[in-house]
Amino acid sequence: MGWRVTTGREGRGYMTAGGLVLAALLSLSGCSRSGAISGDVVFRSASGDVSRGARISVYLVLPSEAFEREWAEAVAAFRQDVAPAAEAQQAAERQSEEARLSWDRALAARGKAGARRGRWTLTLRESAAAGSQERWRNVRATEGLVFQARKRVWEIVRRHEEQAHALVEKHAAQRVQTDETGHYVLVKVPAGKAYVHARLREKKGDFVWFVPVEIQAGTQHVDLTQDNQRRWPFVP
Repeated sequence: MGWRVTTGREGRGYMTAGGLVLAALLSLSGCSRSGAISGDVVFRSASGDVSRGARISVYLVLPSEAFEREWAEAVAAFRQDVAPAAEAQQAAERQSEEARLSWDRALAARGKAGARRGRWTLTLRESAAAGSQERWRNVRATEGLVFQARKRVWEIVRRHEEQAHALVEKHAAQRVQTDETGHYVLVKVPAGKAYVHARLREKKGDFVWFVPVEIQAGTQHVDLTQDNQRRWPFVP
């Protein structure tokens, strides 16, 4: 039996039907090239306490030229902004440590002076006490500088985190809410690279996730825990 060659109106009709069948097959094939992500938002502290991200938003971001460009610009702007503030914090902390060390040495010297005998004992005690007070004032002053420096870094981090979160919301392909146990599910996720983002804020601390995932057919389990929350780039 040979192949049938059609021409004219009949041929056009035959090819149209074949094209529809092919399009349907390609459509089914495209649908099969997707997966799902399922996981829990759970954080275990150093003391063993467990926090669950109940009723929080989980975002799915698919890579695009616009997102990658804007994200890279946001990360670069943060690093440029936070670098001098972080250096100032480190300098203030070193200064505070030196002041504390000087204070400790003064206390030790005062103890030695108090243990001495003779007519110079009172003079030595008074001299050591005066030096200790001056050093203590220096300790308190440098601690104030550390507080202000850390506050400055914290303000920069918070501002850029909010900008980054707005960028995620802008480009998010999906947004779902976790249940009361912190469980989430993202469905119909196209195959390829994707990012999962979430924020958990409570008294014990603030946790942020931006986890890259390679999507394949089927369901992938991706928990958001203390182990992968450090991939968030907006940290000093």
